[in-house]
Amino acid sequence: MNEKQEISIRLTLGEVNQILEALGALPYRQVYQLIGKIQGQGEAQLQQPEPTNSFSQEVQQEVQVVND
Repeated sequence: MNEKQEISIRLTLGEVNQILEALGALPYRQVYQLIGKIQGQGEAQLQQPEPTNSFSQEVQQEVQVVND
């Protein structure tokens, strides 16, 4: 098994926070880089706008026009 091989894991924000909390109980020098990597990747994903459905955008715009 290649220790440097990257994998993707899908977790909820709550699950990630639970992992970070557990890592926080370990000695700092053993986990600080891992915590930083998890936080950096999480922040980058949370800052991205959520993809939207163009059809729902069109419907919302039409509803606004009708209501105005």
